[in-house]
Amino acid sequence: MSSPSSLPLVSVVVPAFNVQETLSETVRSATAGTYRNIEIILVDDGASTDATSAVAEELADEDHRVRIVRREKGWLSEAVNSGFAAARGDYVARLDGADLWHPSKLQAQVDFAIRHPDAAFIYTFARYIDSENRVMRDGPRQSFPRWALCRGMCESIVGGGSSALIKRSAIQEAGGWDESLSNWEDLLLQLAVSRRHPIGCVPSYLVGYRVRPHSLSKNIDDMLEGWRAVMAKLAAGYPEVPRFVRAWAHGARCAMFAEGFAWRGRYLRSLALLAEAMRNDPKGVAELLRFRLARRSAKALWPTDPSGSAPDFFDCDPELPVMVDWFQQHPSSRRFTQFEQERWRVLAELDEQLASNSSLRVEAS
Repeated sequence: MSSPSSLPLVSVVVPAFNVQETLSETVRSATAGTYRNIEIILVDDGASTDATSAVAEELADEDHRVRIVRREKGWLSEAVNSGFAAARGDYVARLDGADLWHPSKLQAQVDFAIRHPDAAFIYTFARYIDSENRVMRDGPRQSFPRWALCRGMCESIVGGGSSALIKRSAIQEAGGWDESLSNWEDLLLQLAVSRRHPIGCVPSYLVGYRVRPHSLSKNIDDMLEGWRAVMAKLAAGYPEVPRFVRAWAHGARCAMFAEGFAWRGRYLRSLALLAEAMRNDPKGVAELLRFRLARRSAKALWPTDPSGSAPDFFDCDPELPVMVDWFQQHPSSRRFTQFEQERWRVLAELDEQLASNSSLRVEAS
């Protein structure tokens, strides 16, 4: 067995802003992991109004692998870049201050990295958890091909930031996280890395992504504004990607935002976004609407979810789903799955063509 010093150092960047209630458990989920050759850079946001700074000090005193970087209030992308600037590892992993890692998370990713040294970006599956670590639902079991620029543009490789393990050199090559954005910065970094390098997946539920009532993702207006800024960057910065791919990506996100505005009772905004989604991807949005309506009707007829009570994140077997969606066996669900799979096949073929064209990858660099 290799000694810890012979294994790659992993720098874990933990941005911390007003997370006094979760920060200790978050950091300890990393320090208690089976992979020991880590350093934890805890980025303490000076604008926190709770005891986050005091908790950070306790964690640094408790484990010599924890270092604190203090900074003034800024966007999340700036905090993560501050942590990355202090990182010394061969690989970098972000762990948001409210999320959790399964003890085997980093070990599984490093093992994959050793077996596949060309993979610059390695992700895992995640579960959504509440304030008491109970699993609310399983995240998607996304299976991406090794080359996934176009697929990643349409369907973000990683929804939450706490999943990915990324080569330090690939982050440097990409220029870090885009500090002009207050959200969607992870997507842009994912695309910049997957534009140049193959990616990999550990197909296990190894991340607990905490859903908080006042999390950034709840500010739907900011998220929409950020997405439009991302679309402008994609149009200008990725000329090798066909326009229809960006249209599919925009249609899917507009439909997502339309649903979000509808849930908030902002129906005119929702209808305008739905119309925008249809203009960009009429077939894809029509299939999505058909699927959503069938699901809503089925739940109205069968309102009880038979999945059982919510288990604790750490009690779950990471190899198995725990919140199985009973609607997956419905004919409308199977139809939508087949539609998605056909699209992913088209995008996979396109990504292979782009990957085989080395001149495009050199220009992208």
